[in-house]
Amino acid sequence: MEGVSFYIYKIFAGRGGEDGLDERYELLTHPPKNKRTNEYRWDTDSAAREAGWRPKTPTSDQERIDRIHDLAKDDSVASRVITDFLRRPTVAFDAMADKTARHAVNEAQFDHARLNVGRGNKQQKLAKRVEHSIEYIDLITACTQFVTNAGRIVPDLRGHDFTAEERERVHTNLAKVRATADWIETAVDTGNVGVDEALERLLRGE
Repeated sequence: MEGVSFYIYKIFAGRGGEDGLDERYELLTHPPKNKRTNEYRWDTDSAAREAGWRPKTPTSDQERIDRIHDLAKDDSVASRVITDFLRRPTVAFDAMADKTARHAVNEAQFDHARLNVGRGNKQQKLAKRVEHSIEYIDLITACTQFVTNAGRIVPDLRGHDFTAEERERVHTNLAKVRATADWIETAVDTGNVGVDEALERLLRGE
């Protein structure tokens, strides 16, 4: 068939089994549209996708991710890659928004800190600094997630007619948010993380 390479025939050779000649012919005569050239033709990448194989040239985000995973199967290679990626502030911030990734990083940091405990005061200070950094990241992440969620939800409230009970419930929760924000600010500025009786009752919903 004109314009179809032998390799593409080879990719589709098993399609439909021994009785799949008509199916293969139908497939080969109806190629997909190439997004780059706007031509309808088969190439090795489009044929590989149709066959469920990984293309040589990834174009979608998932295909690029799969290619990176293929190239970083060895732990030593993966370690160097992730180290390089985490030096990019945006990548590090986005990665820490994932609970599983953040937990894995936290565990690894504590493991390193524990290994160094017996090496003197310098290592002990390092362990404390690591713990402080983890808590700082968690705090920033919690605040960022709240602001992001509010920014996504509030614009959609236009035109909503809330009942008195709904408004009261929102106001109650906003009071908790304000009190918690004041508590965080006090803890950061003074180091005092204590909770007074009024705040404790408020957070309990009393």
